[in-house]
Amino acid sequence: MIATNGHTPRNADASAVDPDLFDELKNQLKRVKIDEDDTEYWRVESDYLMDEDQLFIYSQQRAAANAQQKANALAEASPSGNILTPIGDNEQSLVGILQHGKIIRWNAGTVLTYCVLRRTFPKQAWYDETVATMKQATADWQATCGISFSHRADLDSSEGVRPQGVVFPVRFIDAGGQFIAAAFFPHDPPDRRRVLIDPSYFSTNFDHVGVLRHELGHVLGFRHEHIQSGAPPICPDEDKTDTFDLTNYDPRSVMHYFCGGAGRRELTISDSDRSGSQSVYGPPLSNFDLMDP
Repeated sequence: MIATNGHTPRNADASAVDPDLFDELKNQLKRVKIDEDDTEYWRVESDYLMDEDQLFIYSQQRAAANAQQKANALAEASPSGNILTPIGDNEQSLVGILQHGKIIRWNAGTVLTYCVLRRTFPKQAWYDETVATMKQATADWQATCGISFSHRADLDSSEGVRPQGVVFPVRFIDAGGQFIAAAFFPHDPPDRRRVLIDPSYFSTNFDHVGVLRHELGHVLGFRHEHIQSGAPPICPDEDKTDTFDLTNYDPRSVMHYFCGGAGRRELTISDSDRSGSQSVYGPPLSNFDLMDP
């Protein structure tokens, strides 16, 4: 998943982007249509969906990063000895998201309510499994840092795909295996806040609870671990614009893909994940005897 700085029209500051890169990404990336609005999305970094405006911003960020890398290479080769500091030149991670120079997180006291939309699942067993795995995955994060989730089971039977009364719905969508599951970031607009489950989720050899632990890490505002230097070079190359490193690089992180011998199919929350998430959200709320005003 990749952070964007809002929903900016494609024609905003068009001079700042490489149009060839934008067109290249549009042609290369997989496309998915979400049935409730028939909007076309591009799959970026395997488990995040961008509309055309967001993809435009992403192409701007990538173009700027590419230009900086070229400038760094020229500086390193320069006889003057003036060497620019490469973008993201450290080995720190869990990776948070920055906006306006500040780390993004949910507001203190926010309860992340969700429902699991029963009518979207073609099989009762798939719905039942998703309810159970979401329950465990949310409990694991609540035991890790100061965040609270709540399943609004009374809204599971909602007819629409954006029911009132929850921060986000969890729903089934047949994306043709283009992702196992996909989620969102805290600064995404409300109509983009959803966790999507593809049929491949129910047959993957990755731990099913672990997949949702990973996706909920994105919901909390954490980027992929393998974008850091120190990760195996075979791992996916992702843009690091507007990110902040919270802990040392950890190949066992729940946010690390299974690539280059790093990552784990269990996708468990590591000690590094615990310290990084607590630096943003504080210790688990269960550590406190909370008082009402």
